[in-house]
Order: sequence, then structure tokens, then C-alpha cells
Amino acid sequence: MEVLDTSIANVALPYIAGNLSSSVDEAVWVLTSYLVANAIVLPVSGWISGRIGRKRFYLTSVVLFTLGSLLCGFAPNLPVLILFRVLQGLGGGGLQPTTQAILADVFPKERIASAFTMYSVVIVLAPTLGPILGGWLSDNWGWRWIFFLNIPFGIVAYFLNRELQPETERVRLAADSIDYFGLLGIALGLGCLEYVLDRGERADWFASPVIMACAIVSGVALVLLVFHELYRSRHPILQLRMLSNRNFALANGMIFFTYFARYASTALLPEFTHGMLGYTATDSGLVLSPGSFVLLLFLPLTTWLMKRVDHRLLIASGLTVTTVAFYKLSHLSLDVDYGAIVRLRILESSGVALFLTPVSVLAFSQLKSGKNDAAASLYGLFRNLGSAIGISVVNTMLVRSVQVHRTYLAGSLTAGSPRVIERFAHASAWLRMSGGDSHSTAAVRALGLINEQLNRQATLMTYMDCFRLLMGVSVCLIPVAFFFVTRARSKP
Repeated sequence: MEVLDTSIANVALPYIAGNLSSSVDEAVWVLTSYLVANAIVLPVSGWISGRIGRKRFYLTSVVLFTLGSLLCGFAPNLPVLILFRVLQGLGGGGLQPTTQAILADVFPKERIASAFTMYSVVIVLAPTLGPILGGWLSDNWGWRWIFFLNIPFGIVAYFLNRELQPETERVRLAADSIDYFGLLGIALGLGCLEYVLDRGERADWFASPVIMACAIVSGVALVLLVFHELYRSRHPILQLRMLSNRNFALANGMIFFTYFARYASTALLPEFTHGMLGYTATDSGLVLSPGSFVLLLFLPLTTWLMKRVDHRLLIASGLTVTTVAFYKLSHLSLDVDYGAIVRLRILESSGVALFLTPVSVLAFSQLKSGKNDAAASLYGLFRNLGSAIGISVVNTMLVRSVQVHRTYLAGSLTAGSPRVIERFAHASAWLRMSGGDSHSTAAVRALGLINEQLNRQATLMTYMDCFRLLMGVSVCLIPVAFFFVTRARSKP
């Protein structure tokens, strides 16, 4: 439900804006506030778990998330809704990494792959279902139900975890040992970074003084944070030295770039089918669904293969499959049919299913005991940053690169070009015959049709550029798979 809430409100923004008497651009803060709160809490969740106990922190996160959802559903105006979304995001930010740490500690070695498989199903399936479910609830029940939906799950999760989840040992520190500078650095650095990534394109990036200021604050805060956590803090919140472990460092880098590509493609495909092919919003969302449900079938198969095949080979094979999928997506045309796009999404999802669980298992395989909470926080941070940056990069490319391609295409057209003359004559004749336009009116409208086609081709080329970028990311990751260490290491 927490991952679902990162995307379920997207399609409900027009309903929220209309019902609460605000603009859609103001309503976007419903998304941004949640993501910023998530980004701040996620990296410190391991540190908090150690201070108050993992079980207590998890239950507190469930209560905050569920209470925030309830209050969001009853919010009387937009500022109050944004405030309660922050509360919901603060609770939700602690759920993802804590869940992963619980799995790594509770399950025995022979079952850890199955546990991470189920976790991977949730993480990958939820963002795809979010827009579909959010649209259906908004259309049939009202936008408030996208928040009320969380409440029964939150109640059940609280009572089951209170009874079943084991307690963990708490690390007690003196008040003067709390890393206040680290807390401030994370809040400023990651909070401002998430704001820049989410609002940058809408605000024209560094042409906006607010975006420029937030980018500077984020950059300075993150540089100082890294220096402080590595060299100054006695009890760092972010255990950055864990990245000296080869498997953990490789897994974090790989999960960053794989989620960069996965979430970018998840954003691109609905926009392509809706904007370029004229699909309805519902049909555009459904393009993603078959690929996500394929994960439900392939991830258990991956668990079975992990007992028989080298994990590194599975990762490389999965990345190869996603590379092929992105290559084929980079050669789409405006004549492509629905089935072809769905099949390519299924192919991409099949590749993701092959490498997602092995990467997660290898990330924790070489760590010392007692490090899983801190490791899960870092792992979740890299995953979320990859997702946010991937979406931001392709959205920026879609806006900025279209004009470049349009200029290039327009430069190759001349008034004396036989193809231009032929297309102009054909369009003018068709307009005169079908609409009864005069020669002068038909000529003006024909030029407009040619210009529209030019824009569509430029936009199509930009989409292809985006998929080539994702293909390049996937290709570069393939050799990295073979640098993982697969031998077991005894935990002290």
C-alpha cells in the first residue's frame, strides 16, 4: 500500500483540484509532499530502528501511514491535505527498508530467495496498479477513497505484526551521541533534491529561482553530509562505509540504474500511447498491466533457478532481455498496434524478473550480522533515487529534445522539395473535396497539417531517444553482474 501510494494519486489530481477549489498545478503538491517526506525518512529508518527497536519503529510507521491516510480522506482543503500527506509519507518512508531488513533477518538462508521474490513482486507490481486503481476509484467512488483504501490493510498489518514480528535489540546512545548534523543534512539534502526532481521540469529547471536555490542547498548539504558521515560522526545515521563491501556497493549501483530504467519506461509507455497513438487514459495504463502480472509468474521461476544457476548469470541474462526490449521499443513507429507494445513490456518485465531477486539476495549476502537495518535503508535510498531521477530525466528529454528534432527535420524540408509539394497538393485537394474549403483556406490548413505531422515525427524521435538511453543503461550493467562475489561468508 505504501508503494501504491507513490502513484495512485497521479490520475486523481484533476478530481482533487476541482473538489478542493485549486488548480491542478497546486494539487501536484499532493504528490510532491509525499515523495519529499518519504525521501527524508527512508535513509534514517535503519538508524531509528536501532534506537527504538525495529518492531516498535515498524508499528509506529504503520500507525502514522494509516492515520495519515484516514486524515487525507477527510481533508477539507488542499493545504490540510498536503499536511496530512506529509504525515502519511513520514510513516510510509519507514516501511520499505524495514520490511526488507525483517526479511533478511527472519528467514533462514535457504528461504531468503523466496522471501525477496515476494518482496520484489510487491515493489514492482504496486506502481503499475496505482494509476489504474486510482482512476477507477476516482471515477466510481470519489478521490477520497484512494486514501481510505489503506485503512483496513493498515489495521490488519498493525495487529499481525504486533503478534508475529520478533523484537530486536536496541542500541542505546547518550543524547550527545545523536547525529543531529546528519539528520539536518538528510532533511535538507534529500528533501530539496526530491523537490527539484519532482518540480524541476514544471518550473523550467534553473530558470526558476526556487529550483536553483533548492539545487544549491541540496548539493551543499549532500556533500557536507557525506564528509560528515564518513569522517566526523561517531554514530553516523547513514552507514556509508558499508559501501566498501563489494557486493553491497555493486547491488546499490545496479538497483539505482535498473530502477532508473524501469520507472522511466513505466512513465514513457503510457505517455507514448496516450499522446502519440490516441489511446484513452485507461487503455494507456492497461498497457503496463500484462507485463507486471508476468512478474507474478516469472519471479517464482527465478527463485527455482537461483538454486541451480549462478546468480551472476541470472542477472546478466535478465539485463540482456531488458536490453533487447528497450532496443525494440526504440524502433517503434506510429503504426504500432496495442499487442506489439504489450508484448515488449512483457519482454522487459521478464528480464526484470530474472535479475531483481538475485541482486537483492547478493546485496545482503556478504554483510555482517546486525547490519541489515542500516543496509536496507541505503538500499532503499538508492532504489528510490534511481526511480525519481529516471522519471525526471526522460520527462525533461521529452520536453527539450522535441525542439531539437523539429529544427533538424524542418531544415531538411524546402519549398521546392518534391515530397513537400506532393504532400501539400494532396492535403489541399483532400480539404477542398471533403470540407469544401476555398483554395486559399485549404492551402493554409494544408500547411498546418504538414506542421502537425512534423511535430509528431519530432516527438516520436524523442521517445526513441529515451528508449535508446534506457537501452544504453541496461547494456552497461551487463558486465557488472560478473563482479559480484557468490561464495558464502559466515556471519560473526
